[in-house]
Amino acid sequence: MNFKSIFLRKTTTFCGVFFIQFILFFPLSFLNDFQLKLTTFLFGDLTQFILEYFLKKKNTRIDYSSDSYSMLILIIILIVTSIIFSFLILKKWFKHFLIFTEYVCVFYISIILIKYGFDKIFQAQFPKPEANLLFTRLGNLDKDILFWSTIGTSKIYNMIIGSIELFSGILLMFRRSRFLGLLLAIISCTQILIINISFDISVKFFSLILLFMSIFLVRKNGWKFILKIIDFPKKTFLNQTSFLPYKTFIKILIAGIILVKIGMPYFQQEANDNSKQFTGVYEVTSLENPYNYLFFHKDQYLIFMEKSSEKMTAFHYDISFDNQIILEDSRHNISKHLLIKNKDNSVTFLLNNQTMNAKPVQYKNMNALQDSFHVLVD
Repeated sequence: MNFKSIFLRKTTTFCGVFFIQFILFFPLSFLNDFQLKLTTFLFGDLTQFILEYFLKKKNTRIDYSSDSYSMLILIIILIVTSIIFSFLILKKWFKHFLIFTEYVCVFYISIILIKYGFDKIFQAQFPKPEANLLFTRLGNLDKDILFWSTIGTSKIYNMIIGSIELFSGILLMFRRSRFLGLLLAIISCTQILIINISFDISVKFFSLILLFMSIFLVRKNGWKFILKIIDFPKKTFLNQTSFLPYKTFIKILIAGIILVKIGMPYFQQEANDNSKQFTGVYEVTSLENPYNYLFFHKDQYLIFMEKSSEKMTAFHYDISFDNQIILEDSRHNISKHLLIKNKDNSVTFLLNNQTMNAKPVQYKNMNALQDSFHVLVD
């Protein structure tokens, strides 16, 4: 066997091992926290040690979120371990390992595309901008928040992009349509990576690895097809008979569990219905008060905007049954205040022994929230 074939096999094995480890150890929030617990148990101390003694990053929160130092260190660790494991996998195991790897990677990308496809269709990923964002000056918004808010104003765009991602994820689940699904996945991941880099959105590492994973899955005859533009690949590792028993049952079971997990949030009612009655924006009418607006965010945050500087201060809040609002600041300091909603929908708020009156503002009529579409400009 020549050097070229050995190098190609080892490189392919390394990529497969790395992707399997990444799928196992990179935490996805919508799959509960078992990945985070496992990753923290195995790599938490080592990651913290490297951050503190080599990068001089003390008291860094180890959550392995994308574009964080902890994820960068995790990727480096996985690259090193992948090199080691790639030499431990013998040639006789290579074929079976590759079949297993490609099935796992295909399902992983499919789950990601279906999840974020649904999120876009139901406007969970890019929701309509909240009132506090609508009342913030354009120049005061960071580029990532500006992009997120702009995309959230267009329901049509979310429906189209979400449907494409959902369709791509479904195509990946079937062997006959998998090649087309991978091509669409590469296009989607490339677009997402470009957006993340251009608007400085902090999931660059994650989207880059998803793109590499998609490219890895199209290799061999798939790339020959793309280059020659002749015909669909006649044979890939994905088309071969799997060595795993009951593969159809296992695939349906895994896909069913994931789909149920993804779909549950859309059908669950919010736990605290008492807090939803305040959601919106209120203009402070008390002249002696330093605040201009109060924003009750749908995720239960109360945000104060100052009159002079337009600075915003946010508190997480809960509403008790005795007309008390419980505020928690970023340092977890908790305080209780009187909050009353009047018959005209205005609110009376007692803060620091000072009464604050505020009237509701019909912000949903603002131009940015209107689903308008013009064929002709005149």
